[in-house]
Amino acid sequence: MPAKKTQTKSTTEKKGTKIVEETKKTKTAGTKTAKKTTSSSKTTTKAKKASPKTETLKNTQAGVETKTEKTAVKKTAAKKTATKKAPVKKAPEKKTATKTKKADKIAQYEQFSLDTCIDMARAMGIEMGYDQYASMLLEEADEKKIAKSILDTYQLNAKSYSFDEDGYDVDLIPVLVSKVAGTVDIKASDFALMQKEIQDHAQYEILADGLANNDEYSAAFDLVKRLLMIAQHKGLTTMEQLAGIVKEDATAMIGKFMDVAYVVLKNWQYDDVKYYENFLYALLSQFEDLYQIYETRAMMDIADLYIEHGDYGLGDANYGYILRENEIKDMIYYRYANAYRDIDREKSRAICNEALQYVDDRYTYYPQIIELLEN
Repeated sequence: MPAKKTQTKSTTEKKGTKIVEETKKTKTAGTKTAKKTTSSSKTTTKAKKASPKTETLKNTQAGVETKTEKTAVKKTAAKKTATKKAPVKKAPEKKTATKTKKADKIAQYEQFSLDTCIDMARAMGIEMGYDQYASMLLEEADEKKIAKSILDTYQLNAKSYSFDEDGYDVDLIPVLVSKVAGTVDIKASDFALMQKEIQDHAQYEILADGLANNDEYSAAFDLVKRLLMIAQHKGLTTMEQLAGIVKEDATAMIGKFMDVAYVVLKNWQYDDVKYYENFLYALLSQFEDLYQIYETRAMMDIADLYIEHGDYGLGDANYGYILRENEIKDMIYYRYANAYRDIDREKSRAICNEALQYVDDRYTYYPQIIELLEN
């Protein structure tokens, strides 16, 4: 019986030994595993430690690349800046060298008033007024020649003044001459056109249409006025001299002008008659041959118009003067009596009776005087 116990113990011991050994083995295996795990952990740690270095290297490389890119950008920007700076430096030189185009200058000069242009010309030393420019236009038909003559007289050229610096230059003068030419009543360039005007007005037929006659009177008056201006400026005293300039004898045309005035002014104002009188006498006084032809007729026309407008005293005075100055009186008496025919019949007859003291059947107007007296 004791023997069995021993065996049991032994077995138990053996079994315990195995368990211990297995336990040891297990522990040993766990230790190894732990070691392996530790080694693995170390490897991972190393790996982890190595990773930041790699990233740092990459970052460094990226930084280098970024710096390189930034450097390249800066260089490019510097190049662009340099490119931009070049025109900035040249710009002032271009502005200084830029000059206003001639066409632009002319356009600006044309916008100025005539007085302003004359003042600007004076600022350049051209001491001329409006009348002097107008006088030159009566002597020369070519406006360019006039402008050149002015510049030569005052010794001016393109370098004398600068439009951009002074506000005017010699290009002003042709514009100024043209402006004056546009305002004067007569200039040399018009002479060639006046020949046809004279012919047309000489052929005018007085109409029953009062408006047409009014227009004709105004146009003819303007033409005669221009002819008088030419004569006054050039010192002409005969119609022949005038014809040498306008290429037409205006004597007949002036007679037609007086015919139209006589009809028209009866219906116009008294002051219009006064104006016409002064103008007509100025015309006759300028031309010796015209005075001889139209003097008496002009005085009778004016006297008739005064009577027509109710100024009997002045009309009678004019006829009184004409009768005293002329030996052949039949036509004068007839005109005088006829002026009162529709105004004062008794006075018209009285003038006819007075005429018979000087007029008989030998005179041309005797029959007309008798007709007025009887009718």
